[in-house]
Amino acid sequence: MNNIHKNRSHTISNFSNIFLLSLTLSGASFADTEMPNYKEKEKLIFDGYYRGRVDIYNGVNKVAYGDAAIDAKGNIRGVSNDVIYLHQISAGFTYTPNDEWEIKAYIYDARSWFSDLQPEDFIKNAGTKDEYLASYYDEHLDVHEAYVQKSKFLLDNLTFTLGRQQLQYGDSRIFAPGVWGNTIGYLWDAAHFSYKQDKNFLDAWYGQTRTIDPYEFSLTNKHLYQGVGVYSHYEKSAFKIEPFFAYKDLLYDTTAPGELSYHYGARTYDSSVGFIYDATYTKTVGISGKNAIDAYAYVAKIGYQFDTPYKTQFTIGKLYASGDSDSSDNVKQTYSSPFGSMTGPNYGRMDIMIWSNMKDYQSMLSFNPTKDLFIKAAFHRFELADANDKWYTFGYANKPGNSYTHIGDEYDLTMKYKASKNLDLTAIATYLNAGDFITKNEIAQNDATKFFLQFKYKFSTKE
Repeated sequence: MNNIHKNRSHTISNFSNIFLLSLTLSGASFADTEMPNYKEKEKLIFDGYYRGRVDIYNGVNKVAYGDAAIDAKGNIRGVSNDVIYLHQISAGFTYTPNDEWEIKAYIYDARSWFSDLQPEDFIKNAGTKDEYLASYYDEHLDVHEAYVQKSKFLLDNLTFTLGRQQLQYGDSRIFAPGVWGNTIGYLWDAAHFSYKQDKNFLDAWYGQTRTIDPYEFSLTNKHLYQGVGVYSHYEKSAFKIEPFFAYKDLLYDTTAPGELSYHYGARTYDSSVGFIYDATYTKTVGISGKNAIDAYAYVAKIGYQFDTPYKTQFTIGKLYASGDSDSSDNVKQTYSSPFGSMTGPNYGRMDIMIWSNMKDYQSMLSFNPTKDLFIKAAFHRFELADANDKWYTFGYANKPGNSYTHIGDEYDLTMKYKASKNLDLTAIATYLNAGDFITKNEIAQNDATKFFLQFKYKFSTKE
C-alpha cells in the first residue's frame, strides 16, 4: 500500500461542545420532571451476538467477474472459486438508569479466513493523498455503537442521541448500515433528534460516517463522509408515506474528485393482507468533481399478501437507477444512494449489483411453512440503464462500438430457520446466467454461483 497509513488526517468531530450543551439543556428539562424511583428503573444489560458464515464463490468474487478473475483494468484479482469463513461479533452493554436516559457501548470485530483477497484489495483512490480502505471482509475491534440518549428532551415527544449510531430506515435503500457484508457499512458519529407521535415520526441528524479500515481505530481515523439526514413517517389507515432528505459531502477530496450532493424523495407502501405495493422516487443534485449531478432512481413493486397461516406473499416489480449517457459533458447522470445498504436482498443475493446505472426486473415468492421456517424464491433480470455507462459493482464497460446492456438473469433461494430463541440459521443459493454484456464484451464466458451458510447466536443477560 502506498500512502494509506501515512499522513492520516485525524478528524475528531466537534461533538464535545454539543455534548456539554445537550447535558445543560436536558438537565433543565429533567429537573422539571417528576423523578421515577431510581432503584425500580435502573437496569444494566450485557448482550450481543456471534455470526459465522461460509461464503462459497464460483465464477466470481467481490472485485472481479469471471473464471479468470480479471478486473476492469485487466489485472488478475484473487481467484473466482474462493471459499471463505467470515466471523462477526458484537458485544457490549445497555444501561438505563431511569426511563429517560439510555447509555450504550458496543464493540464489534469482523475477520475473514482463507480468502484470496486481502484488505488491500479494497483500496480507494489508490496512489493519492486521498487513499483509504473500504474493506468488505475485515475490521478489527472497533466501535459498533456508543451513545448517550435522552428522551423527553425539551419536549415530551423528542429524543436526543449523541455518539456512534447505527441508523436504518424504511427498506434500507436511502439510510442503512448495510449488515450483510462482513464489515458493517455506514456507522454514524452523530447528533440525532427524533420526534415521535403515535406511529408517526420525524428524525433529523448531523454527523460523519467512519472509514472501514482494519488497521485504524475509526474514532481517531479520518471520517469518510459528513452529512445531514432527515427521514419521516406518516400513516393513516393503510396509507403510509416516508419523505426523506440527505446532504452528503465526501471528505477524501484533497486530490481525488470530490462530491457534494443533495438527495430528496419519498417512499409509500402498504404491506397489509391483500393487495400490496411499495414505491420510492428519489432525485439527486449537486457537484461531483467539476461536473453537476442530475440523477434519479425509483422502485415500483406490486403484489399480494395472502391471508393464510403460511404468510404467503408474491410481488413483481422494477427497480431503476439512472446512468450517464455522455461522460464527456459536464453533467453526471449516474445515480448513487446517499447512505443506503449496498448488499443484501434488495438487489439480488449474488451481490453483483448496486443501485447505480441499473434496471432490475424482479419477481419474488415467500412463505412460512412453519412458524420457525421462512423460504423465499426470487428472480432478477439485470440490465444497465445506459449502455454508455459502467457496471458499477466492478467497473466494466462496453467495448468501443458495443451497446450491450443485459448483465444476466439471477435466480435466488433463501431459507431461514429459527433453531432456538438464541440461534438463527440461514442458507442461500444463487445462480447467474450471464448476459451478453458479459459474454460479448469478453469479460467472461461463464455463469456464476454463490452459496452462503450462516449461523447467528445471540446472547443476553436480559431475563
